Amino acid sequence: MMSRAEEVARLEDDIVTDANGKERTPTMLAEISPIAVRPWTLNGISERMLVSHYENNYGGAVRTLNAVRRELAQLDAGAAPYRLRTLKREEHSAMGSVALHELYFGNLGDEGSAGLGRLDWHQVPNQIAPLLEEHFGSVRVWRREFVGAAQALAGGSGWVLLAYSRRDKRFWNQIAADHTQCAIDAAPVLVLDMYEHAYHLDFGANATAYIDAFMRNINWAAVLKRIAAVLGNQPLPAEDPSNQEIPSMSVEELAAQLGKGEPVQILDMRPRHHISRNVDLMEGAVWRDPDQVEEWIGELSPNQPVAVYCAYGFHVGCNVANTLRQRGFDARYIRGGVSAWYAAGGPRAMLPVTD
Repeated sequence: MMSRAEEVARLEDDIVTDANGKERTPTMLAEISPIAVRPWTLNGISERMLVSHYENNYGGAVRTLNAVRRELAQLDAGAAPYRLRTLKREEHSAMGSVALHELYFGNLGDEGSAGLGRLDWHQVPNQIAPLLEEHFGSVRVWRREFVGAAQALAGGSGWVLLAYSRRDKRFWNQIAADHTQCAIDAAPVLVLDMYEHAYHLDFGANATAYIDAFMRNINWAAVLKRIAAVLGNQPLPAEDPSNQEIPSMSVEELAAQLGKGEPVQILDMRPRHHISRNVDLMEGAVWRDPDQVEEWIGELSPNQPVAVYCAYGFHVGCNVANTLRQRGFDARYIRGGVSAWYAAGGPRAMLPVTD
């Protein structure tokens, strides 16, 4: 029976076979994107809810997409038409869910708008106001329509999007009742998730309070970058916030190593105040205090690579990996941290009980 680590490893190097045992080239499989927002920084949206949303709902969408694509790759020419039809519908839905979730997390976090001036909850940056006035008549009209569309989905499900139609050369607000209803040849620049999983943990049935909290936490800098991209006929910017200056690895790359039995030392570098609120860690990892590197660095084998992770891949894991590299170790930080590992379906273990 395949272990869960080996199952995640298939995201990287799986060779699929059809019903006759013939090998086929692996299909395009999706990787987990690190969460683009620092979950502890939001105003009125809890870290617990955001991380659950990312690990369970976004991660589930990525895992579903890859499972469907594996099944598609295994279909032979004699497969029943209904089977192909069903799988292609599921693929379409999962693709939409993955993309919309990544955009959603990427446009959260008002700390990303720090350079745009201090904004009240009902304001937008001066750089965006003229565009909204041009396409909607006024900022107030745009906001009323966008918020109204979200409120219309309360108690149901769907997405609200500020999107740019390349065909019509204009911005408009769209309701998507599910993951498959984005407009043709349109690019979302602001995405609001109105599925209950996006707000129920914090707000219960009070969708209006969630919508207000979302509007307070928009990362307008990210929205501006997307607007610049679509108006310049460029792809939307990537939502991966990973540090590009330090060698790193994806959770899929780590899983592939583990699945092949390659030796790797996995270090959990979540700070003491963070690890004290958790009961689990990545399977095969050991926790070490990132503030006490000199006390435990001698325990590491200099002949084996080191994979370092923190909660979300922003700071601590990067810093410790950099320190280890300066001391001669082949160390890399894991993009997205342990949260990305859980989103990918990676196995976890219980933290040792200490007195």
